[in-house]
Amino acid sequence: LAPPPVCLTYEVEGQAAAIVDPARGADLLGEWLANEDTILVGHNIAFDFGVLVAYRPSLLEAVFAAYAAGRIRDTSLREKLIRLASGEMSSDFGSGRITSFSMQSTYKFRFNEDLSEDKKNPDAWRLRYHELRDVPIGQWPEAASRYALEDATRTLRLYFAQGQDDSLVVDRDTSAVTNEQEQVAAAWALHLAGVWGIRTDGHAVAELSQRLDQEAKGLEALVREAGIFRPDGSKNMAAIRSLVSEILGDAAPLTEKGAISTDREALVRTGHPALMALAELGAIDKLRKTYVPMLVQGTEVPINPAWNPLVESGRPSCREPNLQNLPRKGGVRECFVPRKGFIFSAADYSTLELCTLAQVCLDLFGWSSMADALHAGQDLHLRMAASILGVTYDEVKARSKAKDPQVKEMRQLAKAANFGYPGGLGAASFSTYAHATYGVTVTEEESRALKAQWLAAWPEMRLFFDHVGEKLAMRDSFDLVQPRSGRVRGGVGYCDGCNSHFQGLAADGAKAAMFFIQQESYTGFSELWTREEHATPSPLYGCRMVAFIHDEFVLEVPEAIDLARAATTRLLEVMVQGMGIYVPDVPIKAEPTLMTRWYKDAEPVYDDAGNLLVWRKS
Repeated sequence: LAPPPVCLTYEVEGQAAAIVDPARGADLLGEWLANEDTILVGHNIAFDFGVLVAYRPSLLEAVFAAYAAGRIRDTSLREKLIRLASGEMSSDFGSGRITSFSMQSTYKFRFNEDLSEDKKNPDAWRLRYHELRDVPIGQWPEAASRYALEDATRTLRLYFAQGQDDSLVVDRDTSAVTNEQEQVAAAWALHLAGVWGIRTDGHAVAELSQRLDQEAKGLEALVREAGIFRPDGSKNMAAIRSLVSEILGDAAPLTEKGAISTDREALVRTGHPALMALAELGAIDKLRKTYVPMLVQGTEVPINPAWNPLVESGRPSCREPNLQNLPRKGGVRECFVPRKGFIFSAADYSTLELCTLAQVCLDLFGWSSMADALHAGQDLHLRMAASILGVTYDEVKARSKAKDPQVKEMRQLAKAANFGYPGGLGAASFSTYAHATYGVTVTEEESRALKAQWLAAWPEMRLFFDHVGEKLAMRDSFDLVQPRSGRVRGGVGYCDGCNSHFQGLAADGAKAAMFFIQQESYTGFSELWTREEHATPSPLYGCRMVAFIHDEFVLEVPEAIDLARAATTRLLEVMVQGMGIYVPDVPIKAEPTLMTRWYKDAEPVYDDAGNLLVWRKS
């Protein structure tokens, strides 16, 4: 993600585009970064900065300072924010196809000009600049120079066109787009995590691969016995559909074209051993074909995931691999290990989206029983469990400490309620959600009764749902303005309108914390840890973020326990301070775990003196 640069092309407003070699380009970038009046614009500009600071590491601190000062613009993110405000972010500008917001697709939308190239054309250079790495610019083919120069010209043209957009989020006087500064900074922080990457353990990968092969053989034998596979090993889809139809009858799910569905959910619903084995076999095949080769790669070189800083909810996403949604099947996550001399420090916010929901209610109504409970230091899930059981909070807390199985069961049900109902789920949808997410079985009738108890525990939620409902009165959707960041999400309905209030706020706070974490990790200082106040760099200096999972950060920190503890303590402080920018009136907490590999079930472990220890799998 940070290959050696071949050239730097740029255009200053009012001047012709220019092209220079990497050394001169790095010098120019240093001058621009030092000039506080200079705004730097790029399309996916985090990639360009990643390349340049890898080439000239001395630029790193100045790049972070420019991001912090709001002097960086990204035409890809600007377009996303503008499309998000108009409710068109997830479609390819009306055609219904998902877009990458690449320069090619964005430019075509804005100017109806097709930038695609015929790869067989000898003058097509977009993906061939590595061929010119050691060739002086004066000796380049004219087509290569022209394309590079046009890249800068097009970016500037796109930037000014965006600045004149009629969107709710564009300031025509300054060309600024609402929430751009925060999203651009987060994009840089995430890109650095992608550049650094994450490693895997060869022994664990080999064990996982062998186990998957053995499981697949057993499942294949079961499926063959049922006649679902033909002699040549191909699936007999007619037999599969017939069996699904026979078992589920009228309840059999259908595809969009009206055929009997044979997806994983349909196969599992039948309860038929062979069909369930077929569903499991599909999951294993995906692991073997998609994840195992990637995990093997990680034993030799870092795996560099691609981070998308902004999706409709305000959250980031991840692919190749998706570290935010790794397979639940055991063994994949445990293949990821820190580099030699480091351990993993993982820290996640406690009930983050309930904290942001409480903040939203405080902002909207001036009060929140959920916020009151948090200020009292109560566990919101135990508080809800107490309501379900009809006992006091103190009693249920004591029973929980004594590991009462009934309280444990009710807390899990309460957890499903606290995280499920705020998004506007109905009785049927909640039943499905509770079972799939928390393993809790609730009928539709029980779901309705549970929701009544939940609303009695948190009465502000009636006002919250009324607030969203009023926005939708007499119309199908509305435009939601995100609290504090001002980001606009257009065209939301009821459920996404409910979710976006608190989910987007949580994403904003986590991204703010992320930028500070990365700034201290790479430079030693940030707005939260300044040279004026501290003579030495932050304890995070030299640590590296490898993953971010919505409310959790995973960092490589030094394995020396004193250094690991200091870095983790600072990580928690920055997480709380960053989130506090967006959630100032609700107490924010985060819990840490130290581990030698990425364990899903790892928990905080302390010695008798309260010092954090490395969690060990028993």
